[in-house]
Amino acid sequence: MDAARRILVARGTTDVSIQQITDEADVGLGSFYNHFTTKAELFETAVDEVLEEYGRALDATSVDMDDAAEIYALGVRMTARLATTHPAVATVLVQAGSAYLASDQGLAPRARRDIQRGIDTGRFTVRDTDLALTVTAGAVLTHLEVALRDPRRAGNHTADTLAEMLLRSLGMPGRAATDVAHRPLPPFQDGA
Repeated sequence: MDAARRILVARGTTDVSIQQITDEADVGLGSFYNHFTTKAELFETAVDEVLEEYGRALDATSVDMDDAAEIYALGVRMTARLATTHPAVATVLVQAGSAYLASDQGLAPRARRDIQRGIDTGRFTVRDTDLALTVTAGAVLTHLEVALRDPRRAGNHTADTLAEMLLRSLGMPGRAATDVAHRPLPPFQDGA
């Protein structure tokens, strides 16, 4: 599992042989089948772990924040920056795509939680948390895919503007969305 995670984070791909995985893990090829039946099963678990670790890092970074909109924006801003800060993790996220929207770990449940907090505190006016999550995920994943293909489109300003646009789509007034999306970011408690 650790070898698969290292491969994902370093290379951003699952396009490796089982032999390469076992070589990275320094175990025999037969050992692989004691734990997993397929390479896809191994990497599905590894992707879950990488995204959960990143989600925990976002939680740690936002621990001192109390504004639901700012916490939501932090997640969008930091995740949109992955194309430049952690391109292999961004690649994994893009490859995982919408399949992880229903996951009970990683980024989707955190974004759903943050959207719901924003609704509960009156910062957001949307009514459908799941639809708001779909809009958020679609925008962030598309941004990452474009930024990975063309790094000139992956700047900090672009990530912040994306967060501003998403805050507005959740019902925040323009000035408030601009203020929240362009606040200085706290130091990222990097676990990725």
